[in-house]
Amino acid sequence: MERLLRFIRTRWAWALVLPPLLFFLAFFVGPLLYLFFVSLHDVSQAEMYGTRFTVENYVRIVGDPFYLFIIRRTLTAGLAVSGLSLLIGYPVALSMVRMSPSRRSLLLMALLFPLMVSNVIRAYGWIAILGRRGVINNVLGDVGLLQAPLPLMYSLETVVVGLLTILLPYMIICLVNALLTVDRNLEEAAQALGAGPGRTFLHVTLPLSTPGIASGLLLVFLLTLSAYVTVQLLGGAQSKMLVSLVYDSVMTFVWPRAAALAFVLLAISLAVTTMMLKGIRPQRVQGKG
Repeated sequence: MERLLRFIRTRWAWALVLPPLLFFLAFFVGPLLYLFFVSLHDVSQAEMYGTRFTVENYVRIVGDPFYLFIIRRTLTAGLAVSGLSLLIGYPVALSMVRMSPSRRSLLLMALLFPLMVSNVIRAYGWIAILGRRGVINNVLGDVGLLQAPLPLMYSLETVVVGLLTILLPYMIICLVNALLTVDRNLEEAAQALGAGPGRTFLHVTLPLSTPGIASGLLLVFLLTLSAYVTVQLLGGAQSKMLVSLVYDSVMTFVWPRAAALAFVLLAISLAVTTMMLKGIRPQRVQGKG
């Protein structure tokens, strides 16, 4: 009887798992494999890709200083947005956790509200503020502080600021969820043993919130790598990132190069994810390492 019940449970488990697994293989793994297949061909003017197998697209990306510069800029933007969102978001999240549940819920709703606004609209809002005829230049010009408009647009710094305002709520939400799981009794016990607020934070609160920090950094970093609209509108041609080159290659029908660039972007994402997961070990989460 036990074997029969185990057999039925196994069959039901496969019946539940198989449809989403087939969907995942058909609409995610399949296109990725085809994209990799395209990236291993030469460029054709008449077809989507040529008939010759080659790794020339990857060799060109790795060996061309232009592509290496774009990769460095992409990584710089990702690290800057992630780091700034953590520096700004952690104090905010810590303050929210110390609030009453009703006030915390209101602030969480306020954080979620900007996510309902399109990134295009927010980017145009920054253009209205930072443009040559934007609010800042007009105000400074009207009070006589400027003879000519400041070049506030189309720079990596502008892109970082724009992405930071978009992605900061994701970091705060990750941190709040992690800090809510921290046992306050542990903090009180540390203080009862003579630890001050700073030492309690460094040795208790911060280590126990490491999973939230890691998930927030990873989420913000990956979303920065894949951001296109904000980069295009605020950075322009002077601040292109890797995803911009993928789009440009697609628009010029250079599909093999676009596929190779997409896989380089995917490789960077996987490498950062792997390093982040390896850096978060159980003993560090528990504050023992």
